[in-house]
Amino acid sequence: MPAGTPSEVRGATAGARDRRASIASLPRRPDALLLDFDGVIVDSIPVKLGAYLRLYENERPEHLQAIRDHQRSHGGVTRRIKFRYFESEVFRRAVTDADIERLSDAFTRLVHEAVIACPMIPGALDLLRRAHGRASMHVVSGTPQEELVDIVGRRRLAAFFESVHGAPAGKRDTFERILRERGYRPERVLAIGDALTEYDAAASLGIPFLGVVAGGDGATFPPGVATVPTLEGVADALGFEDPGRRAD
Repeated sequence: MPAGTPSEVRGATAGARDRRASIASLPRRPDALLLDFDGVIVDSIPVKLGAYLRLYENERPEHLQAIRDHQRSHGGVTRRIKFRYFESEVFRRAVTDADIERLSDAFTRLVHEAVIACPMIPGALDLLRRAHGRASMHVVSGTPQEELVDIVGRRRLAAFFESVHGAPAGKRDTFERILRERGYRPERVLAIGDALTEYDAAASLGIPFLGVVAGGDGATFPPGVATVPTLEGVADALGFEDPGRRAD
């Protein structure tokens, strides 16, 4: 495979250097981590996008593209809000609460077991293990609360987290509640998410943010926001040493 032109190599090197520099600006050994679940801890974004597309498989191609685009930029929004948007704004049809519940129930049937079975994001388990006992960790997700608790428990991840928060509460309200109830200083907390929903919530409260952008197909964060393709190496970058690693 070609090694690339000198300008391409310089560009890739500069991009990696900029990414490292932006991660270095994040709090070292933060007191708390506020973690999205889908796309941050587990690689479930393709599962959920596939479920939306399957439910609307008989719709026009341009409508399916609108769903893809909306999902890419609103990944942290709960499914009921998305379905209301799709029905009223994309398809321009009247929708009732009963319609939303029917769609949400069908969506749950398609995704629940698949999310339990899907792989973790590379580096996620390493971060959880290394940060456990050194930082308080909280899951803040757009997945409905009861469903989220079941998934976290059945994946045997519950012991890592001090709390697990799902819908209907919004991201900003939950972030603010955690800060208030736990007494965390915002600058000593780190939010990690894959959507603008989490970024906006963190920025509004003065919480540093790390974006996970997998495969170049996720949200586009504002310039200057620290981003990584996976969580590989993030534990090291944040100062959570591997307790099994012996010094030379």
